[in-house]
This record gives sequence, C-alpha cells and structure tokens, in this order.
Amino acid sequence: MINRYIVVLSLAVAASVPLLAHAQDSTPTSDRILSDPTYLPLQGQFSGETGYDYERTTGNLFDSTGAQTATTRNSLNTIQQRFIYGITDQLSVNAGIAYGFDGRASQNGVPGNNRSGFDDPSFGLTYRLLDQRNRPLSLDVFGEYSPDAFQSRSDTDSQDGTVARGGSEAGFGAALGHETRFFTIRGAFIDRYFGDSSSLNTTSGASADTSSYWVPTLGVQTQTRFTNRLSANVGLEYNFNGNRNTVNSLSGVESINHVGDNQDVNVSLNYRFVPNRLVGSLDYHHTFYGRSNESFPADPTENTQLTRSGNEVGATLRYVFK
Repeated sequence: MINRYIVVLSLAVAASVPLLAHAQDSTPTSDRILSDPTYLPLQGQFSGETGYDYERTTGNLFDSTGAQTATTRNSLNTIQQRFIYGITDQLSVNAGIAYGFDGRASQNGVPGNNRSGFDDPSFGLTYRLLDQRNRPLSLDVFGEYSPDAFQSRSDTDSQDGTVARGGSEAGFGAALGHETRFFTIRGAFIDRYFGDSSSLNTTSGASADTSSYWVPTLGVQTQTRFTNRLSANVGLEYNFNGNRNTVNSLSGVESINHVGDNQDVNVSLNYRFVPNRLVGSLDYHHTFYGRSNESFPADPTENTQLTRSGNEVGATLRYVFK
C-alpha cells in the first residue's frame, strides 16, 4: 500500500511540475546546469557522479495452469561511479562502473545466498549536433558500450554469485532538449543491444546461454528549478522488451522468455551545495513490469508466469573539477 501511495505521488509530481514551471520565467537559456537532464561538460571540464542505491523487486510466480506457486523477492545494494570529460563544448566522453553487494533472491520468504561483485564497465560518448546557444532546441546523439568483463555465476552455500549479466551490451540514441530559466524538458530515444550471454550454474556445471536481443526505449526527463539551489527532476521511461531464447548447455533444453514491456517513473530532489560545482540528489524509482512468461517448447507443463514490481531508493553526488 505504501508503494502505491509513493507511485501516485510521483505521477502527481510528474503532472504538476510543468504547470509550476509555466508559472515561472520561461525565458530560454543555454546554461550547462549540473544535474539538469541536458547537462554536458564544457571543453576541458571533468565531472563525476558517485551514487548509492538499494533496489527491491517483489513478484508472484505461477505455473502452467495459472496457479500461484511462490512469492519472490530480489534485493541488491549498488555503489556507482561515473566520470565525464568535455573534449569540446559539443563532444564529451564518459566511463562508469558499479559494484553490487548483499544481493538476495528469496522464494516464499526463504532467502537465498548472496550475490556480489562488479558489474560490467560502460564507455560512451555524446555529441551535441544542435546547441541551444544558437538554436531553439538542443539535439544530442550518443552511443555506449559495455564489454563482457566479468563472469555471470550463480551463488552457492560456499561462494557468492555475481551481478554481471555475462554478455556485452551496446546502445545508441538521440535526444531533443529545451531549457528555460526555471524548467528543462528532454525527450530521448535509445535502442539497446544485448549480445549473447552465458550464466554459469556453479552447482550443476551447466550454463544458461541466452541469445541476443534489442530493447528500444522512449523517455522524457524534466527539471524544475525552484530556487538557485533547490530543484526537482521527474522522468518517465517506456521499455519495449523482446523475447529471449535460452538453452541449457548440458541438457539442451530450450526456453523462451516473453518479457513484458515495463515503465519506469523516477523522481529526484536536488540541492546545489556549490552552484554548478557540487550537487546532491535523493532519488526514487518505481518500475511497473509487464507479465513475463517463460515457455518450454519441449514440455509446456514446465511453463511459468511472473508478475513483478520494483522500487529503488538512493542518493547521488555530482561534482565538477574545473
């Protein structure tokens, strides 16, 4: 019930923020505001983001007849670090990595073993084709790549599982933004490619080998600046998840995971400790997951369905060195 109230409040903020901004000064500006959705560092600037978040996903598992067989819960703590460098005013590069710890998966209240370790690093670049300094809108194109750097492995009683996905990932996209003195809105399209992946079952020695798939995403992010120091970000994203085919390396059993689309609502409250030099944020995300169906062509009685919802809370510190 509490989660429902938080989500409703987030949606209310998302609907009211543009109205609040409209009542303020709508004079266009091209300032590079740290924590703003359209932020890019200027030439020679080096900025960073350090964050922590706790995520928990709860769900219900059903068998092929539609009868509920279990309740599920997955949780993970994550520390994230990202750096961005402005090669020019229009071109920037970035790199990041995350470390997960105390990750637990439980069914019917019985907790599993721990998952921990580094997630795969990510590298990216952004180029601003149009700048609002001399255009009514900004237009960015960007790309990102995450190599398969760390093994994906299940947990056992004597060994932690890992948090890496076991495969490479790449994405590209474009974003339009418009910034005024008190309000920013940015709309983006991102198409992510998840390459073939493999996750080792440490107990059996088998691996679950998953074929590649694409996930297109549409998103809108906003920022409303209430004072020179206090602002709020509100965003919505819709992810179009495709099917994923998985084969057990030992038994050869194939399964098809029909992953439902999901929607994400995110809200952040930002405070500028040092304007455009040091900004702290408190963050909240809620994910509405579509129903997921895993089917086994060789034996339909093994089919399962999963309904889920996810919540994430955290804090982020953003800073500029120059």
